[in-house]
Amino acid sequence: MQTRIAFLRKEKGLSLEDVAKAAGTTKAQIQKLERGDRRLSLEWMERLAKAMNTKISELLPLEEVAQDSEEAAILEVLSRLPDRDRAALIGIVRRLLVRLEDLGG
Repeated sequence: MQTRIAFLRKEKGLSLEDVAKAAGTTKAQIQKLERGDRRLSLEWMERLAKAMNTKISELLPLEEVAQDSEEAAILEVLSRLPDRDRAALIGIVRRLLVRLEDLGG
């Protein structure tokens, strides 16, 4: 299973050494986790999420989280947004859904 660790690490401008130090491990262990050579346990996900200041769910492959390709595309867009913009977009979508329900849609 290919994780999103390397993608997120690079997106955040972090080196292997940065993540390893923050997670209390070695660069070699982070490389193994990125390649999928080591099982990504809940403990590792918690350590990595904290080290990279991200959510555990963002470490998982989109196909593990999403039910279909449309959901995967939406999750990919959401994962790239800053927290404030993500929260704003979710608020807009929720209001839109309420409005659609009010209209009988």
